Amino acid sequence: MNKTIIIGALTTCIVWLSGCQSVIDQPEQTVEPRQSMGVVLSDVGLGDQSFSDAAMRGMGQLRETGDWFVDYRELEETETYKAGFEQLVEDGHDVVVGLGFASQTDLETVASKHPDQQFALVDAVSTLPNVISVTFEETEGSALAGAVAGLETESDKIGFIGGVDNELIQKFGTGFELGAKSVNEDVEMLVDYANDFASPEIGRKLAEKQIAAGADVLYAAAGLTGVGVLETAERNGIKAIGVDSDQSMIAPDAVITSMLKQVDLAIVKIADSLQTEAINDHIELGIEEGGIGLAALRRVQWTDEETEQFEAVQKRLLEGTLQ
Repeated sequence: MNKTIIIGALTTCIVWLSGCQSVIDQPEQTVEPRQSMGVVLSDVGLGDQSFSDAAMRGMGQLRETGDWFVDYRELEETETYKAGFEQLVEDGHDVVVGLGFASQTDLETVASKHPDQQFALVDAVSTLPNVISVTFEETEGSALAGAVAGLETESDKIGFIGGVDNELIQKFGTGFELGAKSVNEDVEMLVDYANDFASPEIGRKLAEKQIAAGADVLYAAAGLTGVGVLETAERNGIKAIGVDSDQSMIAPDAVITSMLKQVDLAIVKIADSLQTEAINDHIELGIEEGGIGLAALRRVQWTDEETEQFEAVQKRLLEGTLQ
């Protein structure tokens, strides 16, 4: 080959490579910068058909905007929340998110060690200066679910099954009973706690217990345990109400609606807060903010009077007068 051609080719390569090198050194010249979020999912993780799955939808929305990179950890791989948070901090995310109240202690431990790192906590409130807190008005959404149950029950007995007996889960039960009694003062609510968010079998046993006691509409705020409740309601030919996400696919012949807790919106709100350099905001999501609501009603046939009763509950919730 002609030496001049070889030298020319080499010169061309060197110029091209040097150009590439400058692009590598300054990627912002060719690639739009993205922010990054790392999320530690709730204890059951993906496939809970509830809380974590809803969060994943929010993470997907952020990815679709093209403005965010999103990563996540599950307890199945990290074993502890603390380990998951530490991994995500090491990965250099702009914000590290803890999903669920059970993650609060470990998140605050890690957040205290990294005061310059932004954290966010969903479903609980932290007072640390570098933690954004997002909570929901579960009482409002559960009151809507309760109004549906109060109108649908034929036995005047409804059932509530919680994952654990704590202040947060009690809000679901309190709202459920409030809504039911607002449209049917004769309603009696049966209450049980599973002390486990990951056991459909416990959910089945508690549902069987309440059904035997006469409950004909069941509502569970219990994660994967609640799946067992819905399945048992369907097997026994009674009605049920899902939670967090639209759970009609789990038991289509039983689920008449679901109380929607828009965890996906919480993820998006956290991202939006960082645009204003928020450090320790407390974001509350209720009906008015679109963070709480009901899935479509199924197999429900109400009279005009019953429809008016339900709509009155919605109005009073927005006004803050339902007590």
